[in-house]
Amino acid sequence: MMTQRAISNLLKPLITSGIYKDVNVALKDITADYIERKIELYSAVIKKMESKYKKSFNAFTKEGKGKAKMDAEDDWMEWKAAILMKESWKKALSDILDNAA
Repeated sequence: MMTQRAISNLLKPLITSGIYKDVNVALKDITADYIERKIELYSAVIKKMESKYKKSFNAFTKEGKGKAKMDAEDDWMEWKAAILMKESWKKALSDILDNAA
């Protein structure tokens, strides 16, 4: 596990160069950026599935219930996972932005 000192050492060049004012601001910004990229990744998967099937996840689920083929089931699982992960990352981002100093 990374210690506070190791984190400070990693972020020190960003602070001394004036990019960030302190460790907390740097860590919050870098973490938020990483999470935003994850949200974009899962949003792209969701958009790809909506384009492929020309419908929302809920409509796809209702239409395929009990009669989906294996490839459609695989897509359903990928789509569902992307939705769940996107929501989890969005919550994490909200918590970080609300609670970080």
